This record gives sequence, C-alpha cells and structure tokens, in this order.
Amino acid sequence: MLDQCGMCKNQKALVESHLIPKSIYKIIVEKSISRSPVSIKGGKFVKTSNQVKAYFLCSCCEAKLSKYGEDHVLRYTYRDAGKFKFQETLEGIKPEFEMDSALVFSGSKIPKIKISHFVHFAAGVFWKASAGKWKFLGKQLANNQLGKKYENQFREFLLGSSQFPEKAVLTMSVSNEKEPFSIAIFPNYCKHDGYFQHRFYIPGIEFILWVGNIVPKDLKNISISHSAGGAFFYECLDNSPLVKEAKGFLKKNVRKLRKVTKSA
Repeated sequence: MLDQCGMCKNQKALVESHLIPKSIYKIIVEKSISRSPVSIKGGKFVKTSNQVKAYFLCSCCEAKLSKYGEDHVLRYTYRDAGKFKFQETLEGIKPEFEMDSALVFSGSKIPKIKISHFVHFAAGVFWKASAGKWKFLGKQLANNQLGKKYENQFREFLLGSSQFPEKAVLTMSVSNEKEPFSIAIFPNYCKHDGYFQHRFYIPGIEFILWVGNIVPKDLKNISISHSAGGAFFYECLDNSPLVKEAKGFLKKNVRKLRKVTKSA
C-alpha cells in the first residue's frame, strides 16, 4: 500500500502496524479468561483476541520502533507464573527509597534494563493511538488524544530528531505480584486538574503519560522520561485504577464477554 508514512511523512509502501505489539497478544491469549485478551477503549472493555492494526507506517519506521523500544521491552513483560524477567532482574537490587506502598528504583543502576527503550516504547504506543486511524471490531477508534502540537513533538522524538517533550512526563510501574493481570489495555485518557493523563497497560507494566503546561514539576523526579536515573515504581498493580476497573468489569460481565468473543 503506497501512501504517506505517519511517522517520517514520506511517500512509501506502508506495512501493517499494530497499536499494541502483536507478540503481546500471544502472551495474553494464553493467560486470560476464555483464552482471549481484554482491551479497553473510550471507557468500554471488550474481550477479544482481535488485534488492532492498520497500514500506517513504512517498514523503516516500524523497524525504528522495534529497535529502540519494542524488542527490548517485550523481553521483560510478564509471560507466565515464574516467567517475569523484569522481576527477576530486580532481585538483589536495592531500591532508592519507598514511596507510599511502592519501592522506587533507578533505572540507570540496573545494567540489564535500558530505560530509554521503555520511554521510546511507551511514547510510540501513546503517539500511535493519537495519530493513527485504528479500527477495532469494525469500528473506528477515537484518536487525536494528544492534540496536534504534542503529536508532532512525540513524532519528532520517536524519529530521534528531538528530546522528549518538555511539557510531558512519563511514569512507569512494574508489578510486584507473582501473577500480574494478563491483559492489554489500550491507551485512554482523562483531564485531571488542568492537564491530561494518558494510561495503558501490558502484562505486568503500566505506563502513565502526563501532558500539559501545569503538570506538577515534582513528577519529573519520579519519572522515566526526565529524571537522570529513570525512576520507576515497583508495586502492586492490582491497586491501579485502570486494572481495578478492568477486573471489576470482568467479574460482572464475563458471560457477556464470552458471547462477544464468539461473535467477533
């Protein structure tokens, strides 16, 4: 398919891109209820193994997202009981401090973890959700979540031509549970105290992006995008509002979701 690449803006042959990397689906299909992942978009949960994909990027830009983000991150996601490489990597490493019920680690002090790749990966997913045109179960997903100004800033960051946007902060939480919730939750957002908060979740890891002129400055000290050490949280993600909502919805609607899965 010959068209303008969403990332480099050049006229090229486009390849099939995935909003959430397709290898994530291989993990969650094996682990989730009725062997189908749960996804959320626009405040609605849907249980299906259908992947969200579109002809959006050229092969060069897809390769850039893989090389500087996806390939590394996906090696550290939760896969099965006893198979969570991120947790294994943290064994024996002393946290910087404790904050509420979470331990805070410095990514720069963990040799095997490339925090810059986690930043690139998360920025790529948030940007794709905003800039691309995605369909899920035959319906167009709402986009333009970041706004054109921030879309362009994130696009330039992903291309390597600029730094991470100054008016945005990215935080990351890693689950300390033995069996984290094995689902994918698409990027969604809400307005919070004058700025926007964007979230998405992959098995065992949650990313939160804060965007706006009045994002609290102290967030940069506990972020992976701005702090010198790439600080991240190690905590129980069952307490995350995003995961709580998903689990509550599943508990109430599992029968309906099985019907959706069969008809999808």
